[in-house]
Amino acid sequence: MTQWHADVDAAKLSTGAKLTVVSQHHVVRVITADTLSIETPNGQRLSAVVLDRTESGIKLILKDGTPVSLGMLVDESLLPLGESPAVFSRQVWLAN
Repeated sequence: MTQWHADVDAAKLSTGAKLTVVSQHHVVRVITADTLSIETPNGQRLSAVVLDRTESGIKLILKDGTPVSLGMLVDESLLPLGESPAVFSRQVWLAN
């Protein structure tokens, strides 16, 4: 089980919101039983657990019991060119 930091582009994690999980130290691979610490644009923090992960989707349960289903939009790892230290990995999910 891994804990990931994520950002959502809306005040609530609801239909149409984009959730971005980013890591500068590890390849992002969100799997079942992982936890997410999600920050909203207004600074609120949400907590969620991954109930199920398929190839293109995840099902979360928020701390308040709200279920959320998301589909994969982007799955990428960016590696440095030459000697650039900027290494990061991200997954972007769309709530449906």
